[in-house]
Amino acid sequence: MRAKREILLVLAAITVFTGCISTQPKKAGEKDVVISVLAGQSTSDAGVEDMIDEWMAENYPHVTFSWECVDWGDKFHQQMQGRFAAGDVPDIMIGKAQDVQDYAELGNLGTIPTSCIQKMEKGARELVSIDGKVYGMPYNAWYQGVIYNKNIFKTYRLQTPRTMEEMSHIIDVLRKNKIVPFAAHYQESWKTANMTMQYMMNDIFKDNPRWGDDFRSGKADFSNNKKVIKSIKNNRFILEHSWEDALQLDQFESDDRFTQGKAAMYLTGSWSLQFANQYGDDIDFGIFPYPNESGDAKLIKETNMTFMKSADTRHGKLIDDIFLSLLNDRELLQEILSFTQSFSVVEGIKPAYTSKIQEDIDQYEKEGRIIDVTVGNAQLVWRFQNMMAQQQQLWMKGEKTLDEILAFADQNRQFSSYTSAEETGLSDGDASFGENSGEKEEW
Repeated sequence: MRAKREILLVLAAITVFTGCISTQPKKAGEKDVVISVLAGQSTSDAGVEDMIDEWMAENYPHVTFSWECVDWGDKFHQQMQGRFAAGDVPDIMIGKAQDVQDYAELGNLGTIPTSCIQKMEKGARELVSIDGKVYGMPYNAWYQGVIYNKNIFKTYRLQTPRTMEEMSHIIDVLRKNKIVPFAAHYQESWKTANMTMQYMMNDIFKDNPRWGDDFRSGKADFSNNKKVIKSIKNNRFILEHSWEDALQLDQFESDDRFTQGKAAMYLTGSWSLQFANQYGDDIDFGIFPYPNESGDAKLIKETNMTFMKSADTRHGKLIDDIFLSLLNDRELLQEILSFTQSFSVVEGIKPAYTSKIQEDIDQYEKEGRIIDVTVGNAQLVWRFQNMMAQQQQLWMKGEKTLDEILAFADQNRQFSSYTSAEETGLSDGDASFGENSGEKEEW
């Protein structure tokens, strides 16, 4: 498995967008069992299915995983809705912790056995629980915030900021020394959506975890909301202090430049350290939360790969056994953690690799300055975030005004939860919201 890492990383982007069909042949004399798997992958996850197949061949040679891998942000929810509607629910689904609440409430997910639940960290377990029952098996997590080049900060005697005033000072020093403050990429709308939620987590959801409910009920708006407006303006602030071609860059180019030391900071997640793990050995990296208004921002944690099983699968007991084996196999877990540059949510398991940002993460954990983004993502579902990000990108290109973006959100607030979108028949990727129908922008 270790020998495959570099090849998997090179192929990651291709795999996410083209999908994967991966199976293992049965051995002579064994009855083959085919288990369908729908995996919603982020860019750093592509290739994990090969690791799992290799593991399955050794541990369950009579079982074939028939994979369908899709981009989590663009296709996963659309596929899930279509499968649910057609009664063709995959045996296993791999999404994120935030998906569990919505899909379980529709009655499509089976419960996770106690043997697996006992191995989950308490915080991760709570994210996938409804009325005392657990419907998902979280496997790993990322941390999000500002990853920064400690070498540059040390050279210019810069301290990590807690306020925007302190951040502005850092940018002034970097500019004077002809150093690009922020690595950034805006070719993909998911990136803008991710950054916006990072701001909103610390300026809004940290203090009001039910803000999305208030928004849908009309108690809160995007328009005339100073904290929301600040969150959106932060994206332009970073764009103005990044490379001139940031609007045209994709993630891999941005990651590559950052690990070459071509920018001092990068508002992103630990997934961007896949490049740094291989090519940035001479750079010392750290992480801190992007400053909020009150100066008490928390580092953001995202519980990522989460295994779910169909409530109607014919292979329930076998899947439970496979899930437990996945949790028990430390070697496989360590391989996946290292490849994805993620962190374990399995009780008592620490990554075998040494993350370049581990020291800072440990400090924030010790101080209790961690917040899980599942809180915000469950309140404003991903497709709503992504559509808002597409609108923001038009604004950053000068094709829309900020007021138009804010009005767009308020006019379409009913689509910010899965339940309301289901009731109105909205499908994933549908940009025909409200009065702005036909304005979909592809990125």
